Amino acid sequence: MKSNAQRRLPLRATRPAYRSLEGWALGMLVEHHAVRECEHHGHALDRSDPDARNRAREAAWNQPFPGATPEECQAAIDDVLRGIGDTCPHC
Repeated sequence: MKSNAQRRLPLRATRPAYRSLEGWALGMLVEHHAVRECEHHGHALDRSDPDARNRAREAAWNQPFPGATPEECQAAIDDVLRGIGDTCPHC
């Protein structure tokens, strides 16, 4: 016999993993190890790895953000990379 918790239906739908194209682009860069987080402050830091950047751009082309074109996704990745430095501003 199932318990009450097992019989309940989900009340609300799950939200998407990323809400914005910029957030998705940063997630792709982190996933492909093109950027990392400062271990003390959490700022995104550029790893200066061109192969990782290329992997992220290729993944953006093959798996674009829902509702965006592959070109827009690659442009978003480039915009995010332009805004990230290689040193933490607080360290």
